[in-house]
Amino acid sequence: MSIKQLFAKVGLVASLAVASTGVYAQEIKVALGTDGFVHMPLFVAVDGGYFKKQGMDVELIKFKGGGAATSGLASRTVEFCSCAIQNSINAKLKGADLTLLGRLVGQYASNVVISQEKADQLGLTVQTPIEQRLKAMKGLKIAVSGAGGSADFLVRFLGEKGGLSAEKDFTLLYLSSASAILTAFAQGRIDGFALSSPTSDSAIIEHKGFTLLDMAEGQVKQLDGYPSIALSARKQWADENPETVKIFLDALAQATTLINQDPEKAMKLVRSRFEGTPDNVYAAAWKSNKHSFPQSPYLSEEDVARAIDFLGEVQGQSIPGKAGDYMTSMR
Repeated sequence: MSIKQLFAKVGLVASLAVASTGVYAQEIKVALGTDGFVHMPLFVAVDGGYFKKQGMDVELIKFKGGGAATSGLASRTVEFCSCAIQNSINAKLKGADLTLLGRLVGQYASNVVISQEKADQLGLTVQTPIEQRLKAMKGLKIAVSGAGGSADFLVRFLGEKGGLSAEKDFTLLYLSSASAILTAFAQGRIDGFALSSPTSDSAIIEHKGFTLLDMAEGQVKQLDGYPSIALSARKQWADENPETVKIFLDALAQATTLINQDPEKAMKLVRSRFEGTPDNVYAAAWKSNKHSFPQSPYLSEEDVARAIDFLGEVQGQSIPGKAGDYMTSMR
């Protein structure tokens, strides 16, 4: 057998192996709408090599808020978006060909933190009832990381539950990143913010913050177990690339299993992503989010129905259609 024939035979065998497994090398870009622990399954899947083992090279790209990230998805800049579940629904309502595929967290894990000084002025303590905490948002300057993002929706919803309006009763500020928000908080330029760990934990431990609302613990019952951050894609692309979607979700499933069964190992895998976070803050963030990570990345129609109801309530409008119109089941 000649060298040329040998290489041809090896190439044929390799091609058959790839075809038989459905695994193939592919570059995938994922938009992130915010910073923090809400994307943890993605971080673990990348840093743990779960995508690599499936033949995927996954790049995570940070956008300025969930709205911008969803626009990046709709414009084909990325293949997936890890964004507020409401972003995909809203985009579809506006005509974008998007579909929900999975979930990254199983709680609305953007905690609301205010300064201890402000909490003292308002007479708030750890024993203060939730109803009083919601009303305490009146007159505050509260920052979130981007318009139309998960935290933006959350603060508006919480305000309404306290009988307040974001347009009249408190001020919503949009800052570009977690570091910008924490700096503004430390300097007293804002009263508080809504963001996920480790920023919220850092504010408490390092900057005399007070947890107004612990969403990771499900303090607001209507949002307990809510899949706030979801995985979405363009519907046509997902339909044309079902194997890619399946492989991607399989890798996320392996990551969520590790997070739940061996959190110490998961913590070490992604530690370098939070190298500016002190060890005590990092440990506190993992502890405070232990109930936030889902057991699997797969969405149910009940999950999406909750998102539809939530969005309709926040925006004061009836969302047409049913859950199945906004999602593609990958189970």
